[in-house]
Amino acid sequence: MATVLFSCPMDVERRAVLVSRAKGAFDAVILEDRPEDHRDEAWSQADVLVCSGFGAEIPEDVAAKAPRLKMIQALVAGVDHLPYDRIPPSVLVCGNAGAYNTSVAEHAMALLLAGTKDVPRRTDEIRRGTFDQEVMNKALAGSTVVVAGMGGVGSEVARLCKAFRAKVIGLTRSGMVVPPADEGATLDDLLRVAPRADALVIALPLTAETEGLVDRTILGAMKEDAVLVNIARGRIVVEDDLYDHLKAHPNFRAALDVWWSYPRGRIGRPFHRPFHELPNVVMTPHIAFAIPEQKAHSMEAALDNVMRFLQGVTPRHVVDATEYQGPPRDGPGI
Repeated sequence: MATVLFSCPMDVERRAVLVSRAKGAFDAVILEDRPEDHRDEAWSQADVLVCSGFGAEIPEDVAAKAPRLKMIQALVAGVDHLPYDRIPPSVLVCGNAGAYNTSVAEHAMALLLAGTKDVPRRTDEIRRGTFDQEVMNKALAGSTVVVAGMGGVGSEVARLCKAFRAKVIGLTRSGMVVPPADEGATLDDLLRVAPRADALVIALPLTAETEGLVDRTILGAMKEDAVLVNIARGRIVVEDDLYDHLKAHPNFRAALDVWWSYPRGRIGRPFHRPFHELPNVVMTPHIAFAIPEQKAHSMEAALDNVMRFLQGVTPRHVVDATEYQGPPRDGPGI
């Protein structure tokens, strides 16, 4: 029977899912339950590793420490934090993208609506004693939303935008129309479609190809009062370019859940430029995934994928390691 090693923190919710899903299908070994001097033995027996998706959980000498390892299943959706330089090419790596479709897409819509309706600025005005009923809102109905990345999250964002009667242009590698989008285009077409976007929602993985994708050229091509929503990774957008654009175009809005430089604790700001001084920014602290059911749901999805692999079925969300160049990136992710 295969041995599945869990190097991720195993709280009550995750343990409950493991108990209900394992059912004799594999031997489960929880690393944190093993004494330090027995952990090497656990690694040596592992056929599959379930990890959070960060480099700290994978030993520098994983190839020697885990010679039987055939698959790594991450609990997070974005796998840009994994240390691919130390993972043997023979080991299959899988992300957990589908597990976060609902929570992240809902948060994307919250940001999109807050940015479109300029909710933070109106809230701040009322707090300061200004009650201005002459200001105008933008409408989502009849607008054009460009969704960059039509995976699980992006497709769910597109579906929700369609419910608001917006037109959706979905950007994919192939450029094909992915329902429920009305129109398809490639990432290379972003500059071409940017002038049509009332809103641009970024739902892409951070790879060598997408890092810095949204720069001053793309931003400059967008409408003066467009909304940029990022629930993917901060580095897909060039920080300096976005700050300069927001400062120069006060009717442009950015609604961000992901950042460039994460504080080590709860105190601090996740950027280098003073975004907090700008009134046209909506900010949340990378919490799009944070709903009570998410821990259990992500473990369920991960174990389903592990079971597929152990049963000889092609697993979902297989990672092409060549897309992730260089050392793993800093900062939390899902």
